[in-house]
Amino acid sequence: MPKKSDKRARFLKKSRESVKEAMKSRDMLLASVTKSIESLDKTINLLGEHLEDWYSIYFPELKLDDRVKFARLVMMLDRKDVDQKELASLVGDKKAAEIKEAAQGSLGAELSREDLSQCMALARFVADLDKQRSKYGEYQEKLARELCPNISEVAGPDLAAKLVSHMGSLSKLALLPASAVQVIGAEKALFKHLKNRKVPPPKHGLIFQHARVSSSPKKVRGKIARALANKITLAAKADAFSKRDISEKLRKEFDERYKEIMKEYEKERKKK
Repeated sequence: MPKKSDKRARFLKKSRESVKEAMKSRDMLLASVTKSIESLDKTINLLGEHLEDWYSIYFPELKLDDRVKFARLVMMLDRKDVDQKELASLVGDKKAAEIKEAAQGSLGAELSREDLSQCMALARFVADLDKQRSKYGEYQEKLARELCPNISEVAGPDLAAKLVSHMGSLSKLALLPASAVQVIGAEKALFKHLKNRKVPPPKHGLIFQHARVSSSPKKVRGKIARALANKITLAAKADAFSKRDISEKLRKEFDERYKEIMKEYEKERKKK
């Protein structure tokens, strides 16, 4: 009869092999790079906000919605000697002219060379983070197209990566029904609904990021999200199990369903 220590050793060996096998999984790589991108986005946004506050002491009139572009502007801008042509290469002629005019009558404080150099160092850091984010984005797309080509074609590689990352693996995503895929990422809203039936259930989660869902009229957004979730579910099963390329068929079916929904919506709208 084997000793307890032998059983334990075999169990530990099997566990280590299982972990080692799991670590090889491309799912984990995709999840890791996706989470890294999300963290970088948050960091860029936060540091960009701090940069705007800091630079507003020197040039309060400078406004730009894109925080990465704002950082690049800070790197190239001299308020006392504005190179309009150089600015135009980044923000266009009209905005460059506006910035030059604002610089000439700026109410900002005078800062020392050291103060400005520290501000520019932060701007460079934000710009460098954005470059790294772009590299990770390319790597994420490559992994997504390799691991889940059908989902990548139907929903786009970025959304495909986020869905797999949220679930932890492609196989887990593939086992979900379409109704669950539709609300991945909206767990808090779903929990509130289950806790209090007076709270309406969520109509979409991460798949709201798909252009056809986010840009559609609110009234039909749920239908479009459901149609997309149906195709993602089929795509996930093909990617995880059969490994067949059915992306063209699924994309065509989703396009047709989208057109049907929008046609019905326009018809109803005209009646009113």
